[in-house]
Amino acid sequence: MTFYRTAFVLGCVFAIGGVRNGAVAGEFAGESVVYAGIAGGKLMDSGTLVVAGAGNFDRAEVFEYVQRPDGGHVLMNSITAKSGVDRVQGRLDYDADWNSESAAGLGLYAGTPVDIALKREGKQVRIKVRPVEAGAVSGTEAVAVCDPDCFIDLSPSITPMFVMTRHYDFAKGGAQVFRWSGQQLNLAQTLSGGTAAIAFAGEVAVSRPGGVVLKVRHFTFVETMPTPAGGTFSVSFDLWTDLAHRPIGFRTKLGGAKPYYVVGWRESFEDVRSGLGI
Repeated sequence: MTFYRTAFVLGCVFAIGGVRNGAVAGEFAGESVVYAGIAGGKLMDSGTLVVAGAGNFDRAEVFEYVQRPDGGHVLMNSITAKSGVDRVQGRLDYDADWNSESAAGLGLYAGTPVDIALKREGKQVRIKVRPVEAGAVSGTEAVAVCDPDCFIDLSPSITPMFVMTRHYDFAKGGAQVFRWSGQQLNLAQTLSGGTAAIAFAGEVAVSRPGGVVLKVRHFTFVETMPTPAGGTFSVSFDLWTDLAHRPIGFRTKLGGAKPYYVVGWRESFEDVRSGLGI
C-alpha cells in the first residue's frame, strides 16, 4: 500500500461516469443533484467544494447530505477533474447518529472501471471490488480493521472528513482519535488500521454580504496511516464548518522542503475564506 491520503490530496486519476456537476449558489441546501434514488429522503445540505493549489489535479466535489426515512443519513458525492472529462462518484451511509454503516462507489483501476462496496460487519469492514464489464464475475475482497469502531472513507472524496466533526466531544476537548478505514476509488489501495485525530481550534464570527453573520468552527485533523515498512505516515488538515457541521472548506500543507497549500473551498463562500484570512 502506498500513501492513501496523498493520493486523495493530489487526485491521481478519476473514473468515468457519475452525475451532472451542479452547485447551489450562496445557500446551504437547495435543488438536488444526485439523491433522487433515495425514496422519501430529505435534503439536508448540498453544494460544491472546489480544490485549488494541486495543479493539474485541481477538482470539484459536488456533495449532498440526505436524511433517510429511517432516520439514517447518506452522503453522496461526485468528483470531477479540472479538465471536466473524468470523475469518480460515491455514496456513504450512516445511521441516525452518523456512525458509518456502508459505502459504495464507481472507480477506475489501471484503466478498468470497478464497482466498490464496503460494509460494516462487527469489528471489521468487508470490502469488495468488481470490474464493471459485460460478463465479468471475478473480483477481489479484503477486510479492514474496525475495532472498536471506525469511519469509512472513499478517497479522493473530501466530504467524509467533515462527518467526523459531528462526533467531536466539546465537553471533553483536546485531540480525539477515531479509527479510519476505506478504499480508494482511483487506485487499488485499501486503508486499514489508520487513525484520525480531531481537535477543536476555535470559533469565529464572519460578516457576510447583506448583514448576515456566519459562525465558523475551525477543526484540525491529522490522519495517520501505516506504511508497508511498518512505520507510519501522517497528513494534517484544517477543516472549517458552520455550527451544524456543514462543510465550508479545508486546507492541507504539502511539499516537504518546498511547502505549498492545497485548499478546498465551498462555492459562493469565497467571502468567508477572505474573512478568515485563508
